[in-house]
Amino acid sequence: MNTIQQNKTKQQNTMRAAIKNMKGSRLEDTNKNTAPEHEMYIGSRYQNKSDKHRELYVEKLLEAFRTLSNEAPEVFDSIAPEMLQRSIWSWRGADPLLSKKFNNWILSDYQWTPFKDILPSEHRTLPLADVPRLDPNKLEAAHGAFVQSLSDRFYGDPHRWDASTRDQFIILGVLASAHGHGVRQGKIIHSLGLGMSEAGVRGSNTVRAAKIALTRLAKPLGLRLFAPASGHGGERIHAFNEPQLAEIVYRFVQHHDARMLLPATMMSSSPSL
Repeated sequence: MNTIQQNKTKQQNTMRAAIKNMKGSRLEDTNKNTAPEHEMYIGSRYQNKSDKHRELYVEKLLEAFRTLSNEAPEVFDSIAPEMLQRSIWSWRGADPLLSKKFNNWILSDYQWTPFKDILPSEHRTLPLADVPRLDPNKLEAAHGAFVQSLSDRFYGDPHRWDASTRDQFIILGVLASAHGHGVRQGKIIHSLGLGMSEAGVRGSNTVRAAKIALTRLAKPLGLRLFAPASGHGGERIHAFNEPQLAEIVYRFVQHHDARMLLPATMMSSSPSL
């Protein structure tokens, strides 16, 4: 028993001596700074590479990830989504729209949507339909005031809007693009970027909340914005109350910076003004 205690005491003394001797040593500095120094080293190595070497480096990294996905699929599945999410955050910062698209892509959209299609392109310009800009002087007083209310509501960078504001603009644009005709609720929900599983109660509540908020903008001006909805579920039909107001709103959204939020197919139809 004494021998065991002596050996244990000797081991403890040896460890204390090793720790004491390591104070101020290169080994201790290495242990303290391994993570940040490694990150700086990797970053500088990447920045200093030529284009040719950078392409090879990226190719080998992708090959390594492919190997990991084959050899340890459970590990890859657990880290890949988080790695993508962190990369997007580092690149774009707090971008609610991109985050929403990414979440939908991870859940189901990856099956039919290339990842590059959800990324914003600084150089991409959406084709603007041949639609004349609104001239407030040519609008009725109530219509002109409503357009001003819309301008006040949908102000600033669309990528920084909260979810409810984005939803309202998209729903407004989708319905206006029908030029007075009805639009199925399922199509509206899909345009909002909600997943297939959210096409039920949540999607219905989102559409209803947005329409209520928009109606409150028009009501004080004596305008009835939407016609009564009819039908149920995804087949429920929504429409503007009058075609003229739908065309005015269509021209508004077509010349708004947030038109990028609308499906591309809604950018090509021309109003009958």
